[in-house]
Amino acid sequence: MRGVRIRYTESGSGPLLILVHGYLVSGRDWSRVLPALSQKFRCVIPDLPGFGESEKPADFNYTREGFAETLLDLMAGLDAPRANICGHSMGGSVAMTLAADHPDRVGRLAVINSVSYPFKPPFTARLVGTPGIGPFIFKTLYNKMIFRDYFKNSVFAPGFKIDEGDLDYFYRCFDRPEAREAMYRSFGAATDLTSLVPKVTRVKAPTLIVWGELDPMFPVSLAQRLSRDILGSELHTLPGCGHAPPVEQPERTASLLIDHFSKH
Repeated sequence: MRGVRIRYTESGSGPLLILVHGYLVSGRDWSRVLPALSQKFRCVIPDLPGFGESEKPADFNYTREGFAETLLDLMAGLDAPRANICGHSMGGSVAMTLAADHPDRVGRLAVINSVSYPFKPPFTARLVGTPGIGPFIFKTLYNKMIFRDYFKNSVFAPGFKIDEGDLDYFYRCFDRPEAREAMYRSFGAATDLTSLVPKVTRVKAPTLIVWGELDPMFPVSLAQRLSRDILGSELHTLPGCGHAPPVEQPERTASLLIDHFSKH
């Protein structure tokens, strides 16, 4: 796929549903909603290039457009001319890019606490984005304690109990030189929205927007703006939930996704 081998898992049967993960994680981030979704859909969950167990080539185009093209290649490999797409966080911006640039390839769309409009990144992310010292911090100093604190303070709602097994796995995937390099190069896909904002209004697929109300990074006002800009979209907010509804409130999230992707 664009010369990159990616790892993906597949389970269930029914209409094809591709689930796209966010930044610093992998397809494993969908594990809590997968049991319910796979009863209704053929769920395909890739690790994006540079993440998880997928290859991390130095010459890959680590942008939203590059990731969207990878999804098209995955669909071609699955002999699927069209698919339903769901993306979380950075994955939501990839899903919207695919829906805007290739509307004939996307059936229904769902985005969850998606990268969409300018936001104030957490302190560690602002350091990583600092010219000169940013790459050194990310590739050398970004240790497991900082990694954990990012999820605790910038992802999950206050008091949410972090799954240490998942966190250990994500950090092991991250803590390889080629992974740090790839994820650093992907940093723009998570933070630079110059190319994304104009595409939002071009999304024509029937769209569900799911948003944790206690997201430390992306306030609900961004979800409301996204709902206005994607005509006909449906917005559901989740009280008591932070940035990661598929992890924090998997039953409610799965129920919303099943209802949305079951419509014709």
